Amino acid sequence: MIYLIHLHDIQKKLPQTDTLLFDNLNFALNGHQSVAIQGRSGSGKTTLLKIVAGFDTRYNGLYEFKGVTISKNPKKNIKFRKDTIGIITQNYNLLGDRNVQANIQLGLNEQSKNQNKDIEKMLSLVGLPGYSTKKISEISGGEAQRVAIARALIKKPAILLADEPTGALDEKTELEILELFKNIQNLGTKLIMVTHSNAVAEVCDGKYVLENKRLISN
Repeated sequence: MIYLIHLHDIQKKLPQTDTLLFDNLNFALNGHQSVAIQGRSGSGKTTLLKIVAGFDTRYNGLYEFKGVTISKNPKKNIKFRKDTIGIITQNYNLLGDRNVQANIQLGLNEQSKNQNKDIEKMLSLVGLPGYSTKKISEISGGEAQRVAIARALIKKPAILLADEPTGALDEKTELEILELFKNIQNLGTKLIMVTHSNAVAEVCDGKYVLENKRLISN
């Protein structure tokens, strides 16, 4: 069977100590629309996302995307990531000297005559209609996370990777972002989310725990 993402016997060592972080880790994104990955601090959750995104290629084992082996040359993975992967982090990674529209434009693979209309549609989707010209310094943390989500989704990625996407938000804003993630799943975009929050994990239809150097279905 060909899976969207398939990790075969991944072995990963920490570069400083040569300690095994993953040992024969396997994972297949099958029928799930969304997957939550949990585990103790230091278990390798963020590192696993970096492998899936093609950032971290220093591992043994095989990573396949739609049946095609992903290169272990980071430079060769730039196009794969640009065409296929959307990424959301806890710290948003927005450019503070640009407005909302300019930040979302960074997610586009190429410019188009309809890009302004596309950006407005995306802002409406994430609950920020009319925010195009607002400066990043003028918006709240929850709004900044919504802008980051819009930027990740604007290119219509096959999969969205989220690393502790609600970690810096208060409980009320976290709940609002969770509703947004539910809507995102209806778009057909797959979601893999690292989180320490059980409430966030409950949004996903697949749950895994990183323990004993492997990914275990929860």
